[in-house]
Amino acid sequence: MTMIAKGLAGVVVEETVISDVRAEGKLHYRGRDIADCVDQPFLDVAEWVVTGRQQGQFEPLFQAGANLEDHETALVLAMPKDCHPMQVLQAMVPLLKGNLSFGLGEADRGLQVAAKLPAVLATRLRNAPVTMNTGLAYAERFLDALGIADAQITRAFNTTQILQIEHSLNAGTFAARVVASTLASVESAMAAGIGALSGPLHGGADQAVLEIADTLADPAAARAYVGQLLDRGEKLPGMGHREYRVRDPRAAYLQQWAEKLAVGELRQVYEILLAMEDEFRLRMASKGKALHANVEFYKGLVYRRMGLPNPYFTAGFALARVFGYIAHFIESRLDNRIYRPAARYVG
Repeated sequence: MTMIAKGLAGVVVEETVISDVRAEGKLHYRGRDIADCVDQPFLDVAEWVVTGRQQGQFEPLFQAGANLEDHETALVLAMPKDCHPMQVLQAMVPLLKGNLSFGLGEADRGLQVAAKLPAVLATRLRNAPVTMNTGLAYAERFLDALGIADAQITRAFNTTQILQIEHSLNAGTFAARVVASTLASVESAMAAGIGALSGPLHGGADQAVLEIADTLADPAAARAYVGQLLDRGEKLPGMGHREYRVRDPRAAYLQQWAEKLAVGELRQVYEILLAMEDEFRLRMASKGKALHANVEFYKGLVYRRMGLPNPYFTAGFALARVFGYIAHFIESRLDNRIYRPAARYVG
């Protein structure tokens, strides 16, 4: 009888040159270790991930295409107030227009959309029309739209977004490639990826763990909470990763930034997160399991310091991950075959 791999765990369905996730705690973008990427301008790294070239062409094009048309702004502002930011992004992706030429054929549409998504999110957050400052680079431009002008926060945001551009065949990227395999448009593939990313098992752990930390009085209470959680057999958001057997390499960078940005009231939150991670790690080690923080665990604190409300954390993630979706869309066109797995009928 054919074995069923629930969640496709361990099933290899594609070959890719875009990113390499290694169990020993390594992540490479087209052969480059993320350690060599994190201090570069975001769009330079995005250009490398999408095209395999780094020629500084994305930034001027994205500056030219950063602002929404009036009718696009009206669409964002007309959406019901109870729409989650991820629903807003997913809905707007097929509606945004642009005329930038990246020389990538049908994938140009995806990059035209990606150029406008920061303005979509800023417009939704501020509930007012936003004019992006096209004299600024990507990270600084988005923060300026939120009313933030701080060099340290800009660097933190730039690094955070670089760490989220691409991560092999995760659920969102797989969803995007499934849609792309039907020869649907790049916008449809991006919207599918964003939809998958919105799920709490994929992109929402940063919000979930920070909201838990907000309820805890101090590090001692954090340790007690983790112990009780594990005694009940429950999971702690942001801890552990299916692909890594050691600490997620992205988590180290985000912890460093969280520590630097944790000033005032955020300092106590950071100390609580530290205690939660430490207690979880020790409890797992006592059971012979090596589980560590992943990219989500400290990221929410970085986003909060930027001024993003909790429901906008995953949308911030999506602004970066769409470049990975576009890269996979391009790659899928090189040797396309529609996905059609089988299901065993048991009715």
